[in-house]
Amino acid sequence: MTTTARIRGQEAWRFASDVLAERSERGFAARFAILVAAILVVPWAISLLDLPGGAWRFLVPGSVALILATAYLWWPVEALLGFAMFVAFYDSIEVHIGNAKQADELAVALLAPIAFLRAWRDWRVWTWWPREVSLSVFFLAAIASTVVAGVPWSIALPGLILVSKALLFFYAVLWTRFPAWAISGALRVGLAVGLAVMALGLIEFLNPPAFQSFFGLPEYVRSRGEGAVVKSLFAHPALFGFFATTVALFAYAQYQVTRRWRWLGVALFMSLGPFFSARRRAILALLIGLLAGFGESLRRVRDPRTVAKTWLPVLGGLVVVGFIFGSGLANLYTATFERYLQRTPTVVEGENGSGVIGSGENAQARLALYTGSVLVARDHLPFGGGLGRYGTWTSRENYSPLYHRYDLDQVPGLKERRPSAVTDTFWPAILGETGVIGLFAYLAFIATLGIILWREAARDDGPLLLLLRYGAGMVFAQVLVESLASSMFHSPPRVYLAYLVVGAVAALAWRRRSPEPE
Repeated sequence: MTTTARIRGQEAWRFASDVLAERSERGFAARFAILVAAILVVPWAISLLDLPGGAWRFLVPGSVALILATAYLWWPVEALLGFAMFVAFYDSIEVHIGNAKQADELAVALLAPIAFLRAWRDWRVWTWWPREVSLSVFFLAAIASTVVAGVPWSIALPGLILVSKALLFFYAVLWTRFPAWAISGALRVGLAVGLAVMALGLIEFLNPPAFQSFFGLPEYVRSRGEGAVVKSLFAHPALFGFFATTVALFAYAQYQVTRRWRWLGVALFMSLGPFFSARRRAILALLIGLLAGFGESLRRVRDPRTVAKTWLPVLGGLVVVGFIFGSGLANLYTATFERYLQRTPTVVEGENGSGVIGSGENAQARLALYTGSVLVARDHLPFGGGLGRYGTWTSRENYSPLYHRYDLDQVPGLKERRPSAVTDTFWPAILGETGVIGLFAYLAFIATLGIILWREAARDDGPLLLLLRYGAGMVFAQVLVESLASSMFHSPPRVYLAYLVVGAVAALAWRRRSPEPE
C-alpha cells in the first residue's frame, strides 16, 4: 500500500469515526444504519448454522435482543427506533432468518431494566399517580380474574406477558433521554423508511407475484374494489396501511409547522398507503388523525381564516386522492355496510376448515367478539374470564372453553379448527379477560396518555418539539381508531411504534421538571 493510499485510508477512517460520534441527524442515521445491519446480518448468520436441538430458534431472537440492549447503553434512541422498526417488519424478516418473534419479549426484558436503572433516582418526578394507579388496578384485576376463574398459570402467564410487554416498552421509552438531535434524526429516518416502503408498494401494485418473489416473501395476492391489495415489505396489508398512515400524519404535522408545500406533497404521497392497503380502518384512522390535527390547529391559532389557509390544501389533496380511488372506495364501503350493519357472513369455510379470512376483514367475528365479551363480563362480575381466555393469542393457541360456552365456536373465524379472527379486536379482549374493573382501569391509563399529549401540545418551545407533539397527537387518534377493530395494544408490529411516539412526548414532559432538564 502506498503512502498516499494509507493516508487516504486513515482520513476515511477518521471521517467515519467522527460521523459516528456526531450528535446530529447525520450521526444518528449512520448509527441507526449500523444497528440495523447488525440485527439483520447476525441472526441471519446464526440461522445458517446447523445447531443441534433447535437451539438456533432461541439464538436468533436472543441475538437481536442482545444487540439492541448493548446498543441502548450508548445509542438509546437509535436502539429504541431500531427495535420498533425490526418488530414492525419481523414477520417478513423471519422468512429469511427463521424464528424472530420472541425478539420483542427478550429485547423488552433487557431494555426496560437498563432504562429504569438510569431513571430510578428521579422516580418522584416521572411517576404520575393517575397513570401508575390505573395500571396497578388493571394488573390487580387481571390477576384476580385469573385466580377467581381458576385459569391454569401455564395459560395465564403467557397472557400476562402479552399485556405487559408493550407497557414495559412504554416505560422504557419514558425513562429514556431524547435530545433534540436524536428526535430530529429519528423523524428523518422514519420518513426515509416510509418513503422507501411506499415506493416499493407502488412497484408491488404493478405485479404483486413478481415483487413478492423478488424479495423472497410468501405470495399474497388479493383484490378489493378494482385493484390489487398492496402490502409492500410487510406480511399483511393492515401493517402497511398502519405504517403508511403514521408516516403520513407526521408529514402533515411537518407541513402545518413549516408551511412548506413539499411536505404536503410528501404527506399526500404517503396517504396513498391506506388506500392501496384497502383497509377501511386505516383510511378512517388517517381521517380521524387529520381531524385531531385540525382541532389542535384551531386550539393553537384560534383564527379560523389562518387555519383554513393551511388545511384547505390538505382537504383538496385528499379529495383528489379520494377521486382516484373513488370506484374502489364505493365498493369497499358498500361491503362494509353489508357486513357490519346487515351482518352478512364474510367467510365461507370448506369441510377442512379452510377459509378466505385473509382476503377480507371478518366483520361477523368482530361483532361476535364484542357481544360475547359483554356476556362474559356480565356472568363473571366484577371480574372477567381470566387471562388467556378471551380474544387473545393465548386463547387461540389454547382454545378457550369460553368460546364453546357462549357459542362463539360456531362463528366463522372463531371455530376451533381455524380460529384466525380471535385476535381481531382489542377492547373485547380486555373486558372478557379482566372484567369491567380491568376495562375501566385500562381506559383510564389510555386517558392519561391523552391528557399528557393534550397538555404538551399547548407548549411553544420550538418547531421541532411542536412537530413531535403535533404528530404524536394525530398518531394517538389513529391508534384509538385502530384499537376498535384490531388487537392494537397487543399487536407488536404496531404498538411499539405508537408507544415510541407517545412515550417520547411523555419523557420530555417529566425531564423538563427534573433537576437536570433536557
